[in-house]
Order: sequence, then C-alpha cells, then structure tokens
Amino acid sequence: MWPHPIFVINLKSHAARRRACADQLAQLGLTPTFVEAVDGREMAVEEISARVDAAGRLRRAPKPLTAGEVGCYLSHGAVLARIVAENLPQALVLEDDLLASDELPRVLQALTTRPSPPYDMVKLGISEPQTKAFTPLAPMTATSALVRHHNVVSSNLAYVITRQGAERFLRYGSPIRYPVDVAMNRSWRHGLDILGVRPWPVLPNPAFASSIGAERFDAPDEGPIGQRLERRLRKGYDSLAKRLDVGRRLKRDAAWRRAQSD
Repeated sequence: MWPHPIFVINLKSHAARRRACADQLAQLGLTPTFVEAVDGREMAVEEISARVDAAGRLRRAPKPLTAGEVGCYLSHGAVLARIVAENLPQALVLEDDLLASDELPRVLQALTTRPSPPYDMVKLGISEPQTKAFTPLAPMTATSALVRHHNVVSSNLAYVITRQGAERFLRYGSPIRYPVDVAMNRSWRHGLDILGVRPWPVLPNPAFASSIGAERFDAPDEGPIGQRLERRLRKGYDSLAKRLDVGRRLKRDAAWRRAQSD
C-alpha cells in the first residue's frame, strides 16, 4: 500500500464533499488527512494584493485572477509547504471533488515499488475531458502506464509530488501570477519533471461544481495595446520553450528505457 501521506484540500463549508471523498477513499483502503482550504472570497482585498502581482498578471493574461483562484493557489501552496516542513519524501494531494477508481491504490503502490524514471510530480487525474497525446514510459499495473504528456495537463485534481518538487515550486511560485494548475505546469520555468498515469485513476465528481467560481470564465478586457503585444510575445516564447522542454525530457525518457532493457 501507499506508505506516504494523502492530503485532501477541502473548504470548511463543504461538508458534503468531505464526506463523499472520505467514503470513497475508505472503500479503497486509503486514509486521508483533510486540509482546510483557503477561501479567497473571504480574504481582504489588501491580503490578496500582498500575495498577487496584479500588474505582472496582466502582462501575462488578459484578466486578473479571481479571489477563488487565489484561494486555490494558497491552499495547494500550504500543502506543499507542509510537505517541505515535515520532510516528507512525497505525498498524494487531492482536491475534494473527485471520483477515485479502484485502480488508484494499485497505481500508488506501483509508484513505490516499480521502476520509474526520476520525477518531481505525477498527475493522476484531470478536471475536465481533454485529449492529450502522450508517450508511455513504464507499466504501472495491468491496465495503467506511467506516461510523458506532450503538452501540459491543466488540472490539480490529483497528483503525487516529491519534497524536492514542492520546494522547487514554492521557490518559483511567489508572487502569484497564474492559477495554481497553470503555474505548476510551467516546467520550462521552474524545472519540475512532471509525469502522468493513463488511464486517469481519478476523475471529477459530476455531483459537485467547481468551488473556484464561474467568474473566471467571464470575457476578459483585453487592455492597452502594449499589454496585448507583451502577452503575445510571452505566449510565443512559452510555446517554443515548452516544446523544447518536452523534447529534452522525451530524450531522457528514451535513454532511461534503453537502460532498463539492457
């Protein structure tokens, strides 16, 4: 079984989610520690301003972060800080609106017992249906494989992260300029080696809507032409840097697979 902690991020007001999540994990033989989430909507404007680089955000995206996005970022950050403070080798981090499959315990056990390339983070779930190309790296179970995605997976529904990975992200992630799942995906900037498991052992629970807030989907104000130009240049740089980063990592993966077969 998985010998490391399992942290579930849960708003104090969401008791139904907590019960549903606890019941699911108990049925799978997994014991979580619930961590109270930060509700950004209850934070003072001054507190949010102290954490967020508002001007830097608008140089990167056409609209400000919502209070819910800030709270989500701080919630994940608190868990990562706990992993570092308690010197945990790695931990499973979950959001409470999940559906965990019977495969999850087997995947977690495989991560501790089967050969795998070095990693900082392993994505185990996705918040919305997305088609993502990937290269299989190693079998985890009879039906699941450890993979390298060819593009980012914008979801923090379920992931394993090492202490080194948590440290690296915490050094990168302040002040806040992106939603936490977007920031965590920026491996070409912070260096996290991010793998995944397919098929996904964790999916979103359709019984629960996102707690971040629907306002994040509001149409943005594109802003001054200077900001728009800078965002376009940054997007072009990120696109190129991302492709180069994935290419380098795929080459290292291939070398690891060859070493395993020797």
